[in-house]
Amino acid sequence: MISNSDIEKILDRADIVDVVGQFVQLQRSGVRYKACCPFHQEDTPSFMVDQARGLWYCFGACKEGGNVIKFVEKINNMNFPEACHWLADKYGIDIEDKKEEKNPEELKAIRKRASMFAINEFAAQYFLANLQKTEADAARAKIKQRWGEQYPQEQGIGYALPSWSAFADAAIKAGYSADLMVECGLIRKRKEGDGYYDFYRDRIMIPIRDRFRNIIGWTARDMSEVDGTPKYLNSCQSDIYDKSDSIFGIDNAIRQAAKEEKFYCVEGAPDVMRLQSIGINNTIASLGAVWTKKQFYQIKRYATSLCFLPDADAIKPGEQYGTGIAAVIKSGQLAMECGFSVSVKEIPCGEGNTKNDPDSYCISRTKFKDLDEVDFITWYAGYAFKADGTTEDKSSAVSKIAQMVAMVGDEVKEQMYLEQLKKIYNHKNLWLTAINREKKKISESRADKTQTINRDLLAKYGFFESNNCYYSTNDGKEYQWSNFVMQPMFHIKDSLNPKRLYRIKNQNRQEEIVEMKQEDLVSLSKFKQKVEGLGNYIWLATEKEMTRLKMYLYEQTETAVEITQLGWQRKGFYAFGNGVFDTEWHPVDDYGIVRLGDKGNYYLPASSLIYRDDDKLFQFERRFVHLNYSGITMRDYFSKLVGVFGDNAKMGICFLLATLFRDVITGYTKSFPILNLFGPKGSGKSELGHSLMSLFIIDNTPPNIQNATIPALAELVAQCSNALVHIDEFKNNIDIDKREYLKGLWDGAGRSRINMDRDKKREITAVDSGVILSGQEMATADIALFSRLIFLTFSKSEFTDAEKKRYSELVDIRKRGLSHLTLQILRHRAKMEQQFVSNFHSCLSDIIEGLGAEKVEDRILRNWIIPLAAFRTLEGVLDLPFSYQDIRKVTLDGIVRQNAECKSNNELANFWNVVSYLQQDGEIFIEGDYRIEYVNKFKSNLIKIEQQYQEPKAILMMRKNRIFMLYKKFGKQVGDSILPEGSLVYYLENSKEYMGKKNSVRFKNIQRGVEVQKMETTPTGGISYKKTSTPDIALCFDYKMIKDTYNINLEVEVEGNETTSDDLDE
Repeated sequence: MISNSDIEKILDRADIVDVVGQFVQLQRSGVRYKACCPFHQEDTPSFMVDQARGLWYCFGACKEGGNVIKFVEKINNMNFPEACHWLADKYGIDIEDKKEEKNPEELKAIRKRASMFAINEFAAQYFLANLQKTEADAARAKIKQRWGEQYPQEQGIGYALPSWSAFADAAIKAGYSADLMVECGLIRKRKEGDGYYDFYRDRIMIPIRDRFRNIIGWTARDMSEVDGTPKYLNSCQSDIYDKSDSIFGIDNAIRQAAKEEKFYCVEGAPDVMRLQSIGINNTIASLGAVWTKKQFYQIKRYATSLCFLPDADAIKPGEQYGTGIAAVIKSGQLAMECGFSVSVKEIPCGEGNTKNDPDSYCISRTKFKDLDEVDFITWYAGYAFKADGTTEDKSSAVSKIAQMVAMVGDEVKEQMYLEQLKKIYNHKNLWLTAINREKKKISESRADKTQTINRDLLAKYGFFESNNCYYSTNDGKEYQWSNFVMQPMFHIKDSLNPKRLYRIKNQNRQEEIVEMKQEDLVSLSKFKQKVEGLGNYIWLATEKEMTRLKMYLYEQTETAVEITQLGWQRKGFYAFGNGVFDTEWHPVDDYGIVRLGDKGNYYLPASSLIYRDDDKLFQFERRFVHLNYSGITMRDYFSKLVGVFGDNAKMGICFLLATLFRDVITGYTKSFPILNLFGPKGSGKSELGHSLMSLFIIDNTPPNIQNATIPALAELVAQCSNALVHIDEFKNNIDIDKREYLKGLWDGAGRSRINMDRDKKREITAVDSGVILSGQEMATADIALFSRLIFLTFSKSEFTDAEKKRYSELVDIRKRGLSHLTLQILRHRAKMEQQFVSNFHSCLSDIIEGLGAEKVEDRILRNWIIPLAAFRTLEGVLDLPFSYQDIRKVTLDGIVRQNAECKSNNELANFWNVVSYLQQDGEIFIEGDYRIEYVNKFKSNLIKIEQQYQEPKAILMMRKNRIFMLYKKFGKQVGDSILPEGSLVYYLENSKEYMGKKNSVRFKNIQRGVEVQKMETTPTGGISYKKTSTPDIALCFDYKMIKDTYNINLEVEVEGNETTSDDLDE
């Protein structure tokens, strides 16, 4: 632990301009320095350094800042102690160191929504078809003039004919419900008489889609130009369209918004269409009068930065600014309340101070990019303090702005904002007063709450707090219970080992955060032992008073659940060691607590101050963190990955995508492959593993499977769900038990584990991670394991200077961490849940068609389909540097290659090939070393009930001992690796051809191809020769299966040389 005094020395002596200047080209700007931010891409400098205060801050996309230590942490990808040591070295400072059942009403509502979607889809096709008619000439020209040719086609923009009932007649004739079409707002019932008429007539029909591209409504542009006719009409409220949470353009915006971590918000649908048509796809609009919290929370799951483009409206008499500016001021404040970073791109007014908007102004990407993007608070302040504003206007503006600054909740940002605001309205003391007033309101609110609690305490429990001590009164006299108070924080639920978190503070204002097990609170002696062990914390009262205190503490305590396995959680979020992600990132507080509203409160002890100084605990959890140090885009990083590792990187990326949704996939497939990276030393196989792991852990060190125990491997795999785990140095000579463990990963076999950190609780954790297995040997010793892999080969071990440079650049990037890309992928879980199964089937059919007549192992085929289907599901929402056709070819080639290796290179094939060679070379003989019997019935130690066969069945009976000795000798002679006898027996006995053992099978004694005969004297005194045989244990196999699988023939007799015992012993 680094002492506070040492940290003060560092902050005093480290010059922030000197430190930042090592990494960024700074330029003086007044009393400060500025530069383009090193943590995100930008053209206009927004990164400011204040030398006098020792602070830096990015006013651009990052909206982040801090002191010199935080800058070193972020730029060097270091933790806090490492950054302190780096600065200390620089400045010479010595420091010490289940599927839910639906009721009938719910089913009815689901069916109704489905019918309404179907109606809108029919309407879309109808309106599209209308564009080809003569009546649509003007509309067709207008559409092309406004949005070009390609974009309107992609969006399904059509035309409603001027006819009064053409659509209604066509839809009713097609069988669609008139009542539902009325609810959708497409038709209206005639006031007089029967029948219906079209609501939209002579209008360009623009579909409103949800994020899954379902058509939920329409915005319709008038073509009649009749006076008094609304220019645009939007759909009415319905079961599928609610203007308070519907967002126009969201279907197109998600991908680019996730990539840029930003949405551009405009006023109406035409503005969205204009910007999206020029490539600004992350543009959206609210179709209501104003943006709502429901809409903001909906888009926050994709990006946390918003940039508003207000319409430039003429200012009406008596108004401070135009309606477009007024709308953005209101929406911007609401967005900040919802936790967004907010900026503004302002459009100039048209000629003669006429109205202008994004639709009319942004006719090209250049025009859009040339618009300055400014911070919302300073932009609003600039409007609020125009010269013609009244004192009352300025006072109101100061209050609003001060409230927004307080809303930021960060002292560093507050100081930076204060400097910006001084430039706009140079009254520093006024700003300080307003901001402090907001802080005082918060403090007073808290004080009032404390006083209320104290009164309640005295009335209900008979004690009160004063000067950080507990007291009670008796006959007017105060009786002190303790020299400390306890603030209840959380009750950590656990059926076996519940815990409680408290903040404890004594009368000297010393405080600690303490985790108490339930046993620490059951008796006075254990309680006193616990608190006094923390320092100067003394309990003076009796057990009776302690019980009254517990009654209060327990009643006031919130409940949280400890997260014991990182990654995907069943409650619907993804946990890192320092926070969780659902639709947005929720960092832990200082005590390791994350609050998720309706989902509950959760405890991540690795990030708690309680364990901050204990480096031995939670080592994995402290590495599996989201740091957001890198600003590289998904396309850029994955492009570099493919540039270094080629097609293997493409499959690795797809495996990563599948792993992040492993629970969704295995819910259907019931299995998940292992990604096997095979190649010689220096070929890059392990480096691809490191590069993929950097989306979870920076500088991951994979365990060596040769040295790791099975419990250690199980612990590693069980630590996270829907995340990657890398195991290195696979070789075929690993223990059989380890091979069996690896095979068990394929179908998710669970294993018991013990939490050794604190409570040593035994728990069963299933295998929920995606495993990368790398090594220099092909896993063909066990064909059952090999068939559970996605087998990638790295054959190159020498590289050019250019290739080495690309690799070096990749390493530098991954050292900054890439968990921000992980979050971008996780945003699309709903899409994976809904579409994976259908894509799995379509990919399976596509690959089978591509294989043609090639016959492949089914397990290998389905293993490769999983990452392919994951890619196909997400390719439309992720910005990836290769296409489905690219990865389809990689998949086909990989399946064929692995299937061929499966057939030719497994150890059983090698053994049977050796047996065939020995037979052909005259080393072993039929009847002497093996027999082939055609039987109608068979029984062995494995087949204990005698089997009957209609046709004679060929059984290969093999004399084990001698053939095994020859197999071993052959391997030594040719230098091939051979299996140990125990492993060979294991694989033979577990092969599909094996039929069991038979004892005392007689084999002829044969030497040099000639049966050995025994000379005997006949009763008449003559000499006779008798053929001899020896009983032995025989391993029995289905000979036809052996013959067909390994393409060998053992029924041919070959004469050969005699093999002596001495030969076998060599």
